[in-house]
Amino acid sequence: MEKKKYVLKPRPVPQKIFTDLDNEQQNAVVNSSGRSIVIAGPGSGKTRVVTYKIVHLISQGVPPSRIMLVTFTRAAAKEMIERAKVATGRDLEEMVAGTFHSVCNLFLRKYATRLGYESNYTILDRDDSKTMMKHARAIVLERLPKELRKNIPKEGLLLHIHSYMMNTLSNFEKALKDLAPYFMEISSIIAEIFAEYNLEKKKQNTMDYDDLLVNFLRLLKEYPKIAERLSERFEWILVDEFQDTNIVQYYIVEELAKVHGNIFVVGDDAQSIYSFRGARFENVMDFMKIEGTKVFKIQTNYRSTGNIVKLVNALLPRSAVPKILRATREGGVKPVVVTTMDSRDQAMFVGQRIEELLEEGVPPREIAVLYRSNYMSLDIQLDLSARSIPFRVLAGRSFLELAHIKDVLAFLRIVQNPKDVVSWVRAAKLFEGVGDRTASKLAQLASKYVDSGLDYTEAIKQVRASRKTTLSKMEEILSEIKEMSSPEEMINTVLSHFYSDYLLMRYEDAYEREKDLEKLSELASRYNSLERFLSDLSLTEEISPEIYEDKEKVTLTTIHQAKGLEWNTVFVVSVNPGDLPNAKAIQEGHLDEEERLFYVAITRAKERLYIIKQALGTAMPYVGNSIRFARDLDFIERIPEDLVEFWEV
Repeated sequence: MEKKKYVLKPRPVPQKIFTDLDNEQQNAVVNSSGRSIVIAGPGSGKTRVVTYKIVHLISQGVPPSRIMLVTFTRAAAKEMIERAKVATGRDLEEMVAGTFHSVCNLFLRKYATRLGYESNYTILDRDDSKTMMKHARAIVLERLPKELRKNIPKEGLLLHIHSYMMNTLSNFEKALKDLAPYFMEISSIIAEIFAEYNLEKKKQNTMDYDDLLVNFLRLLKEYPKIAERLSERFEWILVDEFQDTNIVQYYIVEELAKVHGNIFVVGDDAQSIYSFRGARFENVMDFMKIEGTKVFKIQTNYRSTGNIVKLVNALLPRSAVPKILRATREGGVKPVVVTTMDSRDQAMFVGQRIEELLEEGVPPREIAVLYRSNYMSLDIQLDLSARSIPFRVLAGRSFLELAHIKDVLAFLRIVQNPKDVVSWVRAAKLFEGVGDRTASKLAQLASKYVDSGLDYTEAIKQVRASRKTTLSKMEEILSEIKEMSSPEEMINTVLSHFYSDYLLMRYEDAYEREKDLEKLSELASRYNSLERFLSDLSLTEEISPEIYEDKEKVTLTTIHQAKGLEWNTVFVVSVNPGDLPNAKAIQEGHLDEEERLFYVAITRAKERLYIIKQALGTAMPYVGNSIRFARDLDFIERIPEDLVEFWEV
């Protein structure tokens, strides 16, 4: 019996759905075709635009399986898909959506053998990659003469350099020069470690996160037929947060769109702040320059009051695509530029003003303190603790819980209490060749020496004599600092004799950690008593951890961690040349990224914005007067006086 076929068509999406969009958003969604970029100002609803682009494509009959959505977090992809499902009433399971890494992995599983891998390769996470790099480092060091084994960077820093090299498609020499020029003399050894690392990954049939991107790009470049097949499959490529893409991701997007030419990217170059991960705000500019690219701007700000938006417009980074935000919430209080004498007065102002806001009924969760670097938060943490104001340090530990702070304080705690086993173990394990057993033996022996009225540093001599260790440096440091009375002098001695070099060898962010420790030293300079200094820190540590779990908290966070978030009231602290903008960034010619960081910071505020500077400049004298008081580097100098109030503390 012959049967007629009845074909089900996609259910039409009601056009009234698009009434949820403003005119600019609707224009970007409906009229974008071919190569299109949406420049989305802060608070302008970019998530909504990407979501409704999916809805519109489906309403036009594009099957979900022909759409690819690439985002920077799984949560963002999931949120957009769920919203699009509700709007369309369609099951979008066939749509390819996820992070760049997950999308690359999806196709590499199918074609891995073309690149010399088995399809069941293992993906190394960050810890796995560090373990693999440590293994490669050990293999290479075994081949070297003993005199060349010293001063080789640790696996964390090596991995950071390797990752940067991959994500920027830089050659080895450029990556090393950009990130760790002080290791150029041993570049051949580092190159050998990298070669061993890549060899081991291949032998073990593993890829790290960077390999997922680079290998997928290799596949597209080296196998044109595969590239064409994938490009034919996807009629539309949608990319969120385009300003945060690196050069590898940019090339992947271009390759996947070659057949149909439909790329819809959304981003704001003015909010590109992750160059240390290889992100290129230039990707936005490069994309726009290609002939035929349509540019849409969504510039209505739904987050901030009119007075904050006026300031935001005045402080658009000079290298950014021009845009003028329009506020939907007119008026509001003017932003405030606050001048304090120094960082201690700044902390007292922030603490007192937060107390007042809490009394006025502002919830703690709606207040944030933003800073360029972690060390800038120490005085503020101490002041909030003294006032019993609950706070959280977003996506990270309290300043006093940071590993490098605890490392240095361990030496001081030993001087204060030579029977402190925890501090002995922590300090001893910082030295090459010292493990748990040796460190524990040293701690116990030192305690016995103290009980016997003997010099505890003699315990180090005894352990050194029985074991092959590098503890002579520890003995030297403790022998010196135990004769000192100044906590500041003790900290500086630990840094200059050992720990500054230790940071360079171990951490990719050694510069930032060094600044944290300089801030600790500056705090210690206020004390003449080691006991008082350590006691005050200990009391602060009792307040700042998660003992307020059942209460709301004020947020303390770096600007990098604050991106994408918003609060009723925002304090941007230490806006001084050398602090923000950062001294190292200035010296390396990266002032443009500091401008974008400041822009991101001020755009987080919904109702109140306080920008705070110090009359004495940065609390860190290392930056030198040429930076500290350079007016052309002072972001405050760029603020039109009629847009803010000025307060002096």
